[in-house]
Amino acid sequence: MPTATIIGGSIAGLFTANALIQKGWNVTVHEKVESPLSGRGAGIATYDELADLVFKATGNNQVLGTKAKTRVSLDIKGNINSSYDYPQVYTSWQHLFSLLRNNIKNSKYFMNDDCIKIIQDDESATALFFNGKKKKSDLIIIANGMKSVIRKYVDQNAIPQYAGYVGWRGVVNEKDISVESLKILSEYFVIVLPFNQQIASYPIAGEGENPFDKGNRRINWIWYKPATEKDLKKLFFGKSGKQYKDGIPPNEIRDQVLKELLLEANNILPPQMYELIIKTSQPLIQPIYDLESNFMVNKRLITLGDAAFTARPHVGMGVTKAAIDAFTLSNSLSSNNYLNNLSKWEKNRIKAGKFLVNRSRELGIYLSKSMKNKTLIMPDILNVLSDTAISLYEIKNHSID
Repeated sequence: MPTATIIGGSIAGLFTANALIQKGWNVTVHEKVESPLSGRGAGIATYDELADLVFKATGNNQVLGTKAKTRVSLDIKGNINSSYDYPQVYTSWQHLFSLLRNNIKNSKYFMNDDCIKIIQDDESATALFFNGKKKKSDLIIIANGMKSVIRKYVDQNAIPQYAGYVGWRGVVNEKDISVESLKILSEYFVIVLPFNQQIASYPIAGEGENPFDKGNRRINWIWYKPATEKDLKKLFFGKSGKQYKDGIPPNEIRDQVLKELLLEANNILPPQMYELIIKTSQPLIQPIYDLESNFMVNKRLITLGDAAFTARPHVGMGVTKAAIDAFTLSNSLSSNNYLNNLSKWEKNRIKAGKFLVNRSRELGIYLSKSMKNKTLIMPDILNVLSDTAISLYEIKNHSID
């Protein structure tokens, strides 16, 4: 039985593990953190192609989340001023993670395994971990996200590039939101375009029993705002006095930063969106990056998911792309001559990854530019409503491998 070591125990790694197990591979999954993973309520837009792959991975044929039939935009007073019909299901990171994780035996999933080095020869590859563990296998699959420090073993020149803006985000329980605001927030995918910015919201699964029922759900929001490198340094200076680089723990965000966020929200956002932000107990801040790879295979080493390509969130494709990476890879590994099949898989997935990264840049171009740029032209809201987070089948010039 062929063996694979999967580095990264989040959604990309779990899709890969499920896909390979179905092809008869003996896999182990190794996650860096020592406590159970949490997406802190992050929302995920789903599509038919993702639902099909979740079913293929887990056998789950139930609806993945909450439904919204229409996308709308609001004016500053909170009235709908544009709409676009696009029925879609929205789920939470935690719900999808649980479906995939529950399908993997505990004896095959290891936490507190931080891979720090990889070596390979003609016969095998070996992962070395910070805790002293060594794991030898036929393949090592690197699926530990954009910040992977072991991606260099496949493509040393693939480095995340800051896009020039951040995404503030959070979730609020429906039961904590006013009845008036819920008339909009619980029914629609909402996108609002302040100048040089964007904020979006949609309902996702709640926690506990009947998570998809109205009243038990949560509203997920993300607010994109330009931030220079200098701005980032200020945003990532923590309460403790520590200067963070690529992100900041939520509990380290300074009170003054949050105060300024709420003040701006009150000044430029519709009341429904302001309510979401003020009722979020702990907003998170996520710098937006682009990541492209020119290589995804180095003999017995493979990268996939966000560890290979990270597109901006506007395309809503991080999870779906990872799932397609995983199942197309498993198909390529189904023969005894699998190493020779990897070059074709790599070529196809690099093409798909570059397409999505470029598309996400186009969708977010007005967010990367400074507000001081007087030539900035904001996009037509109907185009934003119709182009954000849509199925691969509906993106012009894209084909699913």
